[in-house]
Amino acid sequence: MARINDAWYTLSDPARRARWDREHASTTFVASPHWAPVPASQTHRPAPRPQAPTSRMDSGLMTVGIVVGVAVLMAVVMIGVSVAAAPPDERRQFTSDQLGFAYGPGWTLTPGDGTDPPGHQVIAHLVTFEVEPEQLCTSFTDSCDLAGGRIPPGEASIVITGWAEGTPPVPDPVVALPFGLDADDIIGGEPAATEIRQGEDGTTILWWQLSPPGFPDRWIEIRADIAGQNLEQDEVRAQIGAIIATIDFAD
Repeated sequence: MARINDAWYTLSDPARRARWDREHASTTFVASPHWAPVPASQTHRPAPRPQAPTSRMDSGLMTVGIVVGVAVLMAVVMIGVSVAAAPPDERRQFTSDQLGFAYGPGWTLTPGDGTDPPGHQVIAHLVTFEVEPEQLCTSFTDSCDLAGGRIPPGEASIVITGWAEGTPPVPDPVVALPFGLDADDIIGGEPAATEIRQGEDGTTILWWQLSPPGFPDRWIEIRADIAGQNLEQDEVRAQIGAIIATIDFAD
């Protein structure tokens, strides 16, 4: 290979090749017939082929565009993931005399106003969008107006209530929690009931009846109203599942 490189170095330059010929003039070489040069009169060069126009795929701008597009897509995905499951250090904690849980930065929580009797009270109201104070559900004595078309697409309203009087509305049969959640990991037992139904204006209503210690004489109900298309609702459902997964009942 070294000799080949040396030969190419000599032959590739006319001056070096001429010098080499002069230094080796006394040496006789017999050229092989198929290496004989073609007379100039017989030399034929094919007509140059027309150059095809440069396509967008051959342009560096296309490569840059693809890289930027992938980066933007990854950013959108990461934002969605961060919203669905915020790191523990970004979550806020809510604690009451009945339960406690963590919720992400995309939620606004307003606790019950404390005017309800202990056996029938609003514990907290969570929303993912801006609302007027009079629209919040903080007591059973006030009407809650956040339902149906009043909820923007892709947003949700959750009302958590505590009960200790009467009989749970659906104590049997036991139904597993939806969305891949494990009831044993959430509340130390199974929920008494769950329900999913369609509300007004295409909203979805999710309802849980959780069984804290003392059930059925004491229970917790969670109602979530979610608006928007299926993909938007699925993202909010994942966030609600992350909230429920942190519930810890008071003794």
